[in-house]
Amino acid sequence: MKLSGNIISIINSRLVRNILFWVAMIYIVWNNDSKNKIFPVSVYITGIAITTSILMTYTYINNLWLMPAYMRPKKYGAYAWRAALLTLITATVFVLSVKAFITRYPQVSIHHISVFSTVLDTSRTLEQVLYEIGTCALGLLVWLFIMSTAWYMNDYARQRKILEATQHKQLETELHFLKNQVNPHFLFNTLNNLYGLSLKKADNTPDAILRLSSILRYMLYESNSERVPFEKEKEVMQAYIDLELLRLPRGNDFTFHILADKEYLVPPLLWLPVLENVFKHATRVIADTYFIDFAVEIKENVLTISSRNNYKESNGNDAQGGIGLSNLRKRLALLYPDKHSISTAPQDDAFVVNITVEL
Repeated sequence: MKLSGNIISIINSRLVRNILFWVAMIYIVWNNDSKNKIFPVSVYITGIAITTSILMTYTYINNLWLMPAYMRPKKYGAYAWRAALLTLITATVFVLSVKAFITRYPQVSIHHISVFSTVLDTSRTLEQVLYEIGTCALGLLVWLFIMSTAWYMNDYARQRKILEATQHKQLETELHFLKNQVNPHFLFNTLNNLYGLSLKKADNTPDAILRLSSILRYMLYESNSERVPFEKEKEVMQAYIDLELLRLPRGNDFTFHILADKEYLVPPLLWLPVLENVFKHATRVIADTYFIDFAVEIKENVLTISSRNNYKESNGNDAQGGIGLSNLRKRLALLYPDKHSISTAPQDDAFVVNITVEL
């Protein structure tokens, strides 16, 4: 697989494509009117070498110098007169070179030695030479248009590739930054919980610290991949839920549902901001009972994350969230542009979050 990939990469390289193009041109010329070739092979090889060298020089001066230097920055006037001068010089060199060649070998046709054909004979009158240069220049302009179009297509593909690579690198950097924001945010909230347990001198404080240790180990060492197994995410989710429940009184209406219809690889910790906010805000409200309904489900390649918890509008704030959900919105926009939806809104005495992602 690696060898075949390297071979394909070599074939697709610019140098190899150019070599194959000129080999094809030479092959076409070599097979032109082969029945009427009466001179030794070396004669035709020499003629082909002369005409091909002229065309290659003309092509690469345009594609490697004129086009990048003047057409890319949209200096059309500067390009036009330089291209016209290059075409005139090339036409003159081509006509004089071929005329000299066919004067020495009169039975050699222009079709025998060049893919670029023009009307040429052995006449050396100034009027005839100027006519042939003009005719040749028109043909060269057609050739120049074709080669310039090919340059545009290649340059567009190359610029697109550079842009995509830059965007991908920027995406990776932003995702890394956003993901790193999750860990201190989570740690801040969890340490507050542990502080509350320690004040109560709760017997389950050591268990909470152990669970926190396992979660942090996952965040530090196992969640650095772009995708992780959903089953591993499920384990960490459950550990987080158990950690939060240690500090909450029994008898509340808490429901947690985590399910997938098959094995999936998913971005790590997408669920964490939602779960953080559920516990943080649901238990902040003063109520006789608290309710939390949290679900993460993957079915037919669609990930859904939903939550519903106690909510009470106060101090002019009409939404819950903060760093966590803001972070999540950015991550989803970067990871799944146009393939996700996220809504957060209060509904009566509850706050509801609904997220869908097409994996």
